[in-house]
Amino acid sequence: MPLYLDEIWLQWRSAEEFDAALQRFLPMGDGNQFGYPEGVRVEAGPWFSNEEGKIVLVLDIADHTKTFQAFGMAIGFGVVQKRRLQPIVPWSEVKQLSASVSKARAG
Repeated sequence: MPLYLDEIWLQWRSAEEFDAALQRFLPMGDGNQFGYPEGVRVEAGPWFSNEEGKIVLVLDIADHTKTFQAFGMAIGFGVVQKRRLQPIVPWSEVKQLSASVSKARAG
């Protein structure tokens, strides 16, 4: 289950565009009614930042390249300003990394 922290900055230049952006993304909070690409499942969220115009989600994405078309179109049409997609690894991987570093330093 490859998890990603997905931050999506929305874009608007007027109150009307702000309302349209919110209306477009409101279905994200309604489970699977939003048009996620095949192989994408929401694990946590969505949350809306009270400091920036962004939506934050934790997604299970089998193949993140399948999200390219949807977000490319959203950016091209001025709905989304930018997106940051960060892989999340289990803490067990951090423990393995620490052990590997310790072993490499020892010898």
